[in-house]
Amino acid sequence: MESKSKKKINQKLPRGATPLTPEELEGLLPKYITTREELNDAEFINISEASKKYLLSRKTFRFTIGNLYKIHKDMFGHVWKWAGKKRITEKNIGVEKTQIDVELNKLLDDLEYWLKKNFDLVEISARLHHRLVYIHPFNNGNGRWGRFIVNMFLKDHSDSYLDFPEDELLLTTRIRKSYIAALREADSLNYKPLIDLHKKYISNYSP
Repeated sequence: MESKSKKKINQKLPRGATPLTPEELEGLLPKYITTREELNDAEFINISEASKKYLLSRKTFRFTIGNLYKIHKDMFGHVWKWAGKKRITEKNIGVEKTQIDVELNKLLDDLEYWLKKNFDLVEISARLHHRLVYIHPFNNGNGRWGRFIVNMFLKDHSDSYLDFPEDELLLTTRIRKSYIAALREADSLNYKPLIDLHKKYISNYSP
């Protein structure tokens, strides 16, 4: 039977979020965490450390599957044993687990093509963002990981970053509803709402 503390971690999830299974919750490393609020705080600290490591670095980020997994590991590795590892279960969002690497390879090929054909950088950032979330490689943290990867792209190509209000995206808010709606429109290949959101939240953006 799942403990009451683990049930609390799955409480207060925003609409559209995927709860963690009892097996996935077994991978929680800090034993003091018993509530969603404590989990959010621990993940925030871990992500802040990863941000300092990557976003303040002058090194250009190499877009490889290995590096995509490593980013997730560095973002969540102090909190979850399965950080940086592909999910082994099917979710209510995301490609089939056996297709994760296939789809990530396709995305990396598409990214190379978009850059070669001089697509608008904001459009690339939106398309990259959508595909990362759509593939959904991990048990949890896919949205934050996807936005982090987008920031690595923007840092290297336009010296800017995506400044989404992360606290509000963890809750059921108007901004989260707009964000989820834009991602769903992109599922149907209508990228305009997500591009518009990127234009709104990308630092130093000018038409």
